[in-house]
Amino acid sequence: MRKLMSAIVACVLLVGLADMSRACPSCKDSVAEGGVDGGPGGPTPGLPAGFNYSIYTMLIGFFSVLGLVTGIVVKGVRSAEIDSPRPGGFPVRSRH
Repeated sequence: MRKLMSAIVACVLLVGLADMSRACPSCKDSVAEGGVDGGPGGPTPGLPAGFNYSIYTMLIGFFSVLGLVTGIVVKGVRSAEIDSPRPGGFPVRSRH
């Protein structure tokens, strides 16, 4: 019950404090002037859409690289568990 209550409080704080986080001034003004899709109302109608698409492209690139690295690590760990342990060190020859 305590974990559920703390999760609910965290969500309420997150939603309640979301108004405090704002975009940079040029992003905020460009979206307010031209609308989300640009629209004909502003001096630079394509600017907000360009900002949005560039952010989406950066996020896609970040998550693609993160997924690739995670996949390589998981594959390496799983293949290490399957292989039999190899003897360590150098081979030692006895002198007679």
